[in-house]
Amino acid sequence: MQFLIVKVFSRTDKMKFMQNAPVATSIIFGTLFSVVAGMVYIILLHELGSMFYPFAALAFLGGPLIAGTTGAAQSREHKYRAFLISGCAVFGAVLVLFFVTYAVLPHFDRTSVQLPEYCDGFDSSPHPAPMLAYELPGTGTGVLITGNEQTAVVAMIDYTKAPYPSTVYVVNRSDNRILRRMDFADDTIIATIDSGIVYLYHDKLGYLINARTGASEKTILLIDNYGGLSGSDRPVLPGASEGRRYLETTAVISSWSTDGTVRSRPHLTMNGIAYNCFVNGETGEIVEI
Repeated sequence: MQFLIVKVFSRTDKMKFMQNAPVATSIIFGTLFSVVAGMVYIILLHELGSMFYPFAALAFLGGPLIAGTTGAAQSREHKYRAFLISGCAVFGAVLVLFFVTYAVLPHFDRTSVQLPEYCDGFDSSPHPAPMLAYELPGTGTGVLITGNEQTAVVAMIDYTKAPYPSTVYVVNRSDNRILRRMDFADDTIIATIDSGIVYLYHDKLGYLINARTGASEKTILLIDNYGGLSGSDRPVLPGASEGRRYLETTAVISSWSTDGTVRSRPHLTMNGIAYNCFVNGETGEIVEI
């Protein structure tokens, strides 16, 4: 009797395995297709923004369709169910890989600068070094956070009261025309300019601004890893801060704009000010202002 029960269960398991094998094979095949499409986009095309949507279609639609079609074709019965199971499984796997690539891995790609003890606030009015001073007609002398040939990002700081409220100006350098003004509660301001976009952060809260017009960049989705001012050089990892203060000088910011523009994981180096100090993102140099 025991032998017959084992024999029956063995035949049943074998039949289930034979029925599920086409589905499993199709899932593997579809997932590999999507992974290869993603690797081509990342490694060979260097995440070119204009090619994101075609390769996203290959990964999110092509892989599941191949898996579903293959599974249905190889299944002896329940072809529709095999198509759905295979396709949905691959789509879910691609979604997880997308999340890991864009939202998880960038959190381990960080560069921070430890602020020295003298970065503790203003004792008098700011006196930025000549290379950091930027004169705004009718407004005064501010701190040049970052800039290029066309655009400057300038901060005016109220040093008379903590936490030192600041006003940030996005300026057209050719005629000193103010394109955008933003007021913040303190002077923790970080910024960079890349590909016509001003990436402006007030501590951990970020803004994308068109460097030519000063208008806000309209996005469908924005994923970043920027941690601003924190008590650790690795804020993603648990641990005591021990009273230290760090300002992050790099960020990985992915954005999908409403006009179809994609910026896929650009690695940005940022300058910033915190308390009474300016931090150069390129060199890590800290200058008291």
